[in-house]
Amino acid sequence: MTRTHKNLSEALRRQGIQHRNEVRLRAANWDYACVADIYIRERQAVVEIDGPSHIGREWRDRIRDAKFRGDLGIRTIRIKNSEIDDSEDRVARKLEHLLRYR
Repeated sequence: MTRTHKNLSEALRRQGIQHRNEVRLRAANWDYACVADIYIRERQAVVEIDGPSHIGREWRDRIRDAKFRGDLGIRTIRIKNSEIDDSEDRVARKLEHLLRYR
C-alpha cells in the first residue's frame, strides 16, 4: 500500500466510512481475481487510486471498471494521487458525497 493510499484510508476511517484495503474481487466467469485499492461493501463501490503506474493503461482500467460494474454490480470511483496529496480529508468528504448520491 502506498503512502497516498494509506493516507486516504485513514481519512476515510476518520469520516466513518468502513472499508477494506487491497481486496481481491472475482466473478465466477473471470479467469483471475482483480485487486481493488479500497472496497466499500455497504456502498458496493471500489475506490481506485491512480498513480503513475496507470499512465498509458487507462484502457485496461476502463475494461476492469466495466467488469466490476457488469459482473459484480460494483461501481468504481477513480481518484488521482495528486488529488489525495492536496488534502486527504477533503477527498474523503468528496467520496462520502459521491457514495451517497451516485
